[in-house]
Amino acid sequence: MEPKDSALSRRGVLTGGVALAAQSGALLAQTTLAQSKPAAPGRKFRGWVSRGTGPGRTTLQELTLRPISGRQIVVRTEATNLCYSNSSDVLGLPQPGAPPPPPAGAPPRPIPPAFLAMSRMALIQGHGGVGIVEAVGPDVRRVQVGDRVCVSGTPQCGSCYQCLRGRADMCQFLGRQGPSDLVPIADMRDGTPVYANSHIGGLAELMVTFEEWVVPVFTKASAADLGMVCSCVTVAGLGCTASQVLAAIQTGSIVAVVGCGPVGLSAIQGARIAGASKIIAIEPIRVRRELALKVGATDVLDPNVEGNNLVEKVRELSNGPNNRLWAGGRDSGGLLGGAGADFVVEAVGADRAKPKFEAGPDPTGILPIQQAYMMCAPGGHIVTTGLPTGNITLPAVVFTIGGRTHHAGQYGGANPMRDIPRFVELLDRGQFDAKSLATTVVLLDGMLDAYQQVIERSTVTAIMTA
Repeated sequence: MEPKDSALSRRGVLTGGVALAAQSGALLAQTTLAQSKPAAPGRKFRGWVSRGTGPGRTTLQELTLRPISGRQIVVRTEATNLCYSNSSDVLGLPQPGAPPPPPAGAPPRPIPPAFLAMSRMALIQGHGGVGIVEAVGPDVRRVQVGDRVCVSGTPQCGSCYQCLRGRADMCQFLGRQGPSDLVPIADMRDGTPVYANSHIGGLAELMVTFEEWVVPVFTKASAADLGMVCSCVTVAGLGCTASQVLAAIQTGSIVAVVGCGPVGLSAIQGARIAGASKIIAIEPIRVRRELALKVGATDVLDPNVEGNNLVEKVRELSNGPNNRLWAGGRDSGGLLGGAGADFVVEAVGADRAKPKFEAGPDPTGILPIQQAYMMCAPGGHIVTTGLPTGNITLPAVVFTIGGRTHHAGQYGGANPMRDIPRFVELLDRGQFDAKSLATTVVLLDGMLDAYQQVIERSTVTAIMTA
């Protein structure tokens, strides 16, 4: 059955078993299907299943694979990125911006029907992954059994209104993830049907997805490195600065990146690859600022130290060698000013838990977006990728005639089928540093502990290898 088609270093986490997994990544890619169990109906596999609400909702279960049909594909998981935006769902914590629990004795607040329905379903979480195709439905054309693939965080059908207009980052199958769109892919021991959240379900030994979510990649990169570069966070970051879909970074441009998690650090690398001359990284966590310098930033700023002067500091760093208008200089004065970054990427979002180390100035993520907008030069571009809570207020005149172009950065504007193979090529040629960003690598059993590090922001990126 098909969905309704309206069509900071590798800490002690790297145990001996994990080191072995990292070293064997290339061998995994070469493993023949004859050496692996066939992806036949009835096959047993392990997966992290989320059900209900609250802490403890996600448990490791033995599952039984269901038959596939149509455009469905079975992928043996090699690696999955533990995405920060998925952490609340996995760990059973309130979503950012959710109202606090009602006072004792007060009636419970109503739960939205869609959320209630999803909470009652047994779901394998996980925003994408990489692996080997083990079975395909009869209607699949994009991949073959034995292919190494990226299960993308955003689909690309190639046929919907958005895909036909070059905006595969907004493929309309992305919105087909509600309770009525999901189909069961496996069963628990007690017969409970299990579904793949987002049609992906990367937190398992097998992913069962649909053709539009899968991109073939041809590489011998290790599982952990490939899982890093094909993750939704890296694709979003590189998409902002290297795909040239939303806006093209010109050689010699000045780029500011607000937030140096995996999205921001990937955007920094994309800006470096694109030829930016100055890359200003803004991040409260010291080890992330240091990592930003390692992967391509030329300047780093602590928003807690700069405070209300942050925007002016970026403008100061963005001034050219002269301010003479007839000599091509930038004038920081005037009605709208000329100084500021040519290109700004916002990659902060709201805190889903209290950070273990340095916290930013605003847990809602609203202030960084306002600052990112104001530090952009007239005529410049700003891409927002964070998931904040609340409403944004901007100076009306700057917004209406200030010359700044805002781009909503879902998936960084990336076109999965076109851009993911390009990003893998950057990895293979040593232009993209995946190892420095994957600061925690664990096996399947260590997923929950790694996700705790992710939500505390005590690691940059966690990769689970299966």
